[in-house]
Amino acid sequence: MKKNIVARSLAVLFISAFLVLENAFAAFNISVSPYEGGTDLRFGKVKNYGPYTSKELTINITSDIGAQYQVTQSFIEPLSNEQGMSLTQNNLTVYGVGGSNKFGTFPIVNESPVVAGKTLLYTSNSTGDPDSFNLAYVLKYPYRVSSGFYRGRIAFMLEPIGSTQEPVTIILNVNADLDIESGIEIKTAMGANDIRLSSLQRDTLSNNVLIEIKGGMGKQFRIFQLVSQFLDSAEGKQLPYEAVNFKISEAKYGSGPTQPIALSPRQETVYSSGATGEADSLVVTYNLVEPEKQKAGRYRTNIKYYMESPDNNELLGSLNLEAEIARVFDLVIIPELGGVIEFRDLKPQATPKQSEVRIEVNNNTGKKYQVSQQLLTGLVNREGKSIPPGNFTLRQESLGTKGVLQFSSPVGVKMGETVLFVSDKEGSSDKFKIIYELIPSLDIAAGNYSTRMTYSISEL
Repeated sequence: MKKNIVARSLAVLFISAFLVLENAFAAFNISVSPYEGGTDLRFGKVKNYGPYTSKELTINITSDIGAQYQVTQSFIEPLSNEQGMSLTQNNLTVYGVGGSNKFGTFPIVNESPVVAGKTLLYTSNSTGDPDSFNLAYVLKYPYRVSSGFYRGRIAFMLEPIGSTQEPVTIILNVNADLDIESGIEIKTAMGANDIRLSSLQRDTLSNNVLIEIKGGMGKQFRIFQLVSQFLDSAEGKQLPYEAVNFKISEAKYGSGPTQPIALSPRQETVYSSGATGEADSLVVTYNLVEPEKQKAGRYRTNIKYYMESPDNNELLGSLNLEAEIARVFDLVIIPELGGVIEFRDLKPQATPKQSEVRIEVNNNTGKKYQVSQQLLTGLVNREGKSIPPGNFTLRQESLGTKGVLQFSSPVGVKMGETVLFVSDKEGSSDKFKIIYELIPSLDIAAGNYSTRMTYSISEL
């Protein structure tokens, strides 16, 4: 009896030992071979323009465990430089090369970011036959970091499915030498050195300046502008700072004033970067504000642009600013009757009839002026009979008038030219009302009476 027990125990030990030895010598391994040789995935010198840089590698799996398996990857150390700056997961992608495998399947036929978590690369067939497949890694700009040497590590794990076989992990070093063209370029939308604003047309009231931040600056910074002097004209006039404002748009990573800010003699921040000074681009729009309130002239100044960072303050460049306020010297007659003043259905014993004309002058020349009228013909009816001068009068009323009205009380309307108004010494835009009155009498025939009046403005 004891002999049988011992025999059975020895048999169990022998079978267990055999299984352990079989498992120990089972073929279950993974290897990674970059296409260009070596043990690292080397991207070499990489620039932030031109075609993307891609590198291929082959993954070989040997297995005789008779069970299905899978291959996953993890980005255990992102591509980083010695200062700790890292590329984002969007900078490095991977996809499986179609047709490179024999038995299994891999789901990453489209580009996928290389991430810290596990990414399934490949699943074998149900019998777990050995296989190999190719992967392509693509390094993609914009990098938003500074130039330098960047290193990272990718872990590949071979894992059995439904087996006690131990998984196998292999580490691949990845490196790239980023040669990033960094710098800041400032230019107008037309590529000229002048920011030109003009009130001549609506589409010339504004002008755009393009700021392109190339490559990552590797540190936080701001761009500010400084207006070097007043906006002066050749005649010695000055345009107020608030006549021009600016705002920014289209910045992706940094910030700046998105609501208009008036120019000033102080430093004005145009753009503030993110913490690592990522590559970016933005539009600065300069606008001419309420030009109708400004004096005519061509005004010029210069705007300097600076970059300021914790360890640097440098001049980036400058642009000339030119603001043209077009000359305005206009006379507006309301209502527009073509210069005709008419009194209809006049009756000898009726009450006086009135006709009102509103005069408006728009002037930005800064010069004193006067408004005159000229009576070309008398006030007559169809038969040519005229109204006596004393029965046809005018007077003026103020409409917040700044200048001097000549006739605040009724006076007879005279033939020829009559000065109605003289502006203030600044030649301010102004307005006033003229009231023409026809006084009927028994010696005036009934009917319709009219005349033609012209108005003019002239500088003094």
